Amino acid sequence: MNALTEHTIPAVGTAMLGGFFAGLVNINGQTKGIIVAPKSTGEYEGKWAESEARIEGAACPVDGQQNTLDMIAAGTALGKWVKALDIGGFTDWHIPSRDQLEIIYRAFKPTEDENWAYSGVNISSVPPHNLYTANEPKQCGVEAFRAGGTEAFEAAWYWTSTQVGEASAWIQHFYNGDQYGHWKNLFTYRARAVRTINLSDLTI
Repeated sequence: MNALTEHTIPAVGTAMLGGFFAGLVNINGQTKGIIVAPKSTGEYEGKWAESEARIEGAACPVDGQQNTLDMIAAGTALGKWVKALDIGGFTDWHIPSRDQLEIIYRAFKPTEDENWAYSGVNISSVPPHNLYTANEPKQCGVEAFRAGGTEAFEAAWYWTSTQVGEASAWIQHFYNGDQYGHWKNLFTYRARAVRTINLSDLTI
């Protein structure tokens, strides 16, 4: 029996553990759950950092928790914001990695618009995913996360905690799923805090 069959996995959008269940990710061979923060208390709008200088670490495509610790150590704007969060009694919020945010897009795509079919490959997702098609993933089935809903992601760019190159970080657009690397200190984008949870804590 594998780890997944030993646990009852919540439905996407289930309210729990300070936020909402978004899906599963493989981090260093261990399956973890992703909890997305409520929009009212866990969404940011601003720069990733005040400088384009590359910081030590914060480059892992999957481990957003470690990336965020690196961001906090470097004093980045986004790291400072997430470190201060206390939502639902939990203080271990972090910025999702590139692969974690991709899982979140698949779970909570807010609109009916066609996807950018050159993004979406995610070997860290459980199960792994290939490129998007124009119509997959579809608009989220959870009403609160659909466009206009109380928890809905904006049809806008969202930061990840994963640096790319010397001066940029990965971002993803929640209009069509496009994934891209962009300057950390020049542009104002959004971010949604998450928690990374052991499977045993996800049992409902």
